[in-house]
Amino acid sequence: MTDGNARPKRILPALLSLPTLSLLIASLSLISSISQSFNYRRNIETVQQNVLRAENLKTCREIIDVFFAFRLKAEEAQARHVAEPARELKAFVYRFGALGTYLANFTPETARERYTALTWKLNEIAEKAGAWSPAEFDAKFAAADKAFGTLNEDCAHLAQFVKI
Repeated sequence: MTDGNARPKRILPALLSLPTLSLLIASLSLISSISQSFNYRRNIETVQQNVLRAENLKTCREIIDVFFAFRLKAEEAQARHVAEPARELKAFVYRFGALGTYLANFTPETARERYTALTWKLNEIAEKAGAWSPAEFDAKFAAADKAFGTLNEDCAHLAQFVKI
């Protein structure tokens, strides 16, 4: 491995000496570590968003279920003109209020006010469902249904990926 001048050929150029090669490898390791940290953080955020989204969807499903169970019981009480199931209706209202409060934590302040107003409308219906005429009952539930529609829209927005 000698050239015509009888000097040995260098296997590595002068720029790739051992210290330079060590620095190059260390720099590549640092870049790799930074990249992995960035990807790890991004993956953790994605998992957290998915967990929060799943909890919101579960709560939305529960609040919708509670609303329609309440409506069924209220219609039965109104049809029989009895105030007997008022306790059960109140239990539905309180559960609805609790779930609405949880959902309101992830929405603007105006949503919290809407959820509270809807809970109070349902509470009024629970107390007087058996005493109202069918027309009065339908009018009260029309307002509650409209408010529930906005709550359902909020749930549709919460079903999207939540930014944390």
